[in-house]
Amino acid sequence: MLWSSPRLRRPRNIEIQQRVAEARRQTPESEAWLRLLEAALAESEDGAVWDAAVATPAAERPVKAPLLARARFAVGGRDAQDWVRSLVNLAGAANGAGRRLDGLALLEAAVCQDDARVDALAGAEGAGAGAPVLRVVGQMAALPLLQACARKLEQELPATWWEGYCPLCGAWPVLAEYSGLERQRQLRCGRCGTGWAIPSLRCVFCDETHHDHLGYLTPEASDQMRKIEICNTCHGYLKALTTIRPLAPWAVLLDDLMTVHLDVAALERGYHRPEGPAYALEAQVAAA
Repeated sequence: MLWSSPRLRRPRNIEIQQRVAEARRQTPESEAWLRLLEAALAESEDGAVWDAAVATPAAERPVKAPLLARARFAVGGRDAQDWVRSLVNLAGAANGAGRRLDGLALLEAAVCQDDARVDALAGAEGAGAGAPVLRVVGQMAALPLLQACARKLEQELPATWWEGYCPLCGAWPVLAEYSGLERQRQLRCGRCGTGWAIPSLRCVFCDETHHDHLGYLTPEASDQMRKIEICNTCHGYLKALTTIRPLAPWAVLLDDLMTVHLDVAALERGYHRPEGPAYALEAQVAAA
């Protein structure tokens, strides 16, 4: 594969390379998305820029607020601009579009999961990228920063967290893991990779606990390790995986991509995932 910028690299981790190659074979229609994810995972490996930008959690946060709520990030301005613009160009936007985009503004909107702000950036004169493309680019651009936060702030996460959204970045989980001998339910964030435990008989999205309203969809008999958790109160769904040990943070999004058939099965039966963010972070990203 040819990279359009010296900032874009392939991951050095052999296991990541193998999993990305497997995803390409299984889901060739996702090549454009995979190119961006592969670049984001490689950028996360060289974490010096992003480790330096990890924000100190705000001293006064609202009750039940994630750790990054109201955080202020100081990112190396030139590095961040180069990174974001390289992704825009890799996504196939108009030639030179990345040079006209405010990379820090896109990073901030993506960290906060503020699609309205991303759409406004896409609509700005001379931005050169459509809103759907820029939403994906923004989330991939924010991945190295959010995963750096997960590494450096792990010890500051609350010991128990009963909310359905991520205790670090406020996103809804993309996966429920049941790992180890105890098969404890562990939710996993697709952005920062954080995991947190909540009871099994509880809907992530609406807190429904009545067992008559909760259930599962099971895939074909050949896949005994996966199921889809469903709630008949809010009609939400969450993919679930039984595994020997938890997935690595980088593997969560790849697993999500490679199980799109489960999303399709849930959607066909009238279940869905929330459209908006779980928690509005109100974080800020500025040049260091």
